[in-house]
Amino acid sequence: MEQIVLKVPSGKIYIKDGRCPNNCSLINKDKLLSGKPVVTALVRLKGDTGTMHFNAYYGIFEYETDLDPQEGDVVDLYCPHCGTALSVPEQCTMCHVHMFAIHLPDGGEIRACPKVGCRNHQLTIVDLDAQFAEFYNEERRPKM
Repeated sequence: MEQIVLKVPSGKIYIKDGRCPNNCSLINKDKLLSGKPVVTALVRLKGDTGTMHFNAYYGIFEYETDLDPQEGDVVDLYCPHCGTALSVPEQCTMCHVHMFAIHLPDGGEIRACPKVGCRNHQLTIVDLDAQFAEFYNEERRPKM
């Protein structure tokens, strides 16, 4: 598959539909960050289990959790509905830990490093028109 690299400013793309490998929605409309619903996952850290809410704007690394992660800790993430692990075989090129993935509509995904403080992440878009329709309001949508 051909690859095109786009640079997207932080906070310009809002993830409205993120899912686990079993297709459960990870979007939590009951919790807001930046005035929008969050991506929610169950997390395991040093034997403790809790919930982590991520800002759903791509490139914004804001989160809230009921655990106390410290810089450098690695969290394991799971679907809050079915318990499926969100980790993928790909390792972070900076930290060498397994990344986690949030699946997007039409085959896209976001991959990120689960190490607290690491900002390595990537957005994969398979169907550009469909993804942009999800990300942008029609009147702001770039014409491809």
